[in-house]
Amino acid sequence: MEPVEKAAHQILAVIEATYQPTHHYVTVKASAFRHLDIAYYEKATRLLTARGFRVLADVEDTTITATPGGVLMPVMIRALLSKDGTVMAALYHPRIKPLLLRLLLWVLRKSPGKVVDMETECSDGSFLVTSNAASAAVMSLPALISAEYLPITARVHDVHQRHTERLAAHLQQRSGTTARSFRTHDELIASQNRMNAIKAAFRGEIGAITKEELDQLAIFGESLTGSVHAAVVREQLKRAG
Repeated sequence: MEPVEKAAHQILAVIEATYQPTHHYVTVKASAFRHLDIAYYEKATRLLTARGFRVLADVEDTTITATPGGVLMPVMIRALLSKDGTVMAALYHPRIKPLLLRLLLWVLRKSPGKVVDMETECSDGSFLVTSNAASAAVMSLPALISAEYLPITARVHDVHQRHTERLAAHLQQRSGTTARSFRTHDELIASQNRMNAIKAAFRGEIGAITKEELDQLAIFGESLTGSVHAAVVREQLKRAG
């Protein structure tokens, strides 16, 4: 397979796994993830519990880590919930397997650092996301999802503080809208999958990846971006029959 076609196949494999309307999450134990920086999880957990968060579960998104071709090493996600149940926090330390395109880091929203995500679902169906996974900013999002990405060096309390500020502004701009409150991990997963479905529908409308997104990734060089995008489109048409 030519390099351009190979890149197109890798991109589509990642996109198809990442932008599934429903993801499958399984409960895991931290002791099974020795390849990750568990000390980071524990330190970040202490910082968040000091702010009123509580741990709900440690899980793995097997929809992503079980992608054919093996994109990521198994990644543990620690899910936490704020005291009032309106802010969902996720801690994770993604590790990419060797020799894969750097693109996989970007498309999967898995920065090669230690990540903290904050999410809130609102009563009008909108979502607010604040994260230090700065590389994710390259991927377009639908209007219902308002995301802000801080530098990967942003600290846990910085992400929480910024999310709190953004949430207040978001609700003020949407008269009558409130932040939905959750209590259990099952409720959190249901909310996450509602957002996954919105992302998947949007990605279906614009295609697997746009040429503009590939341009921003800047890993192929200007001379190859058009060719890679064309190969992605050809492969999509081929799979569509």
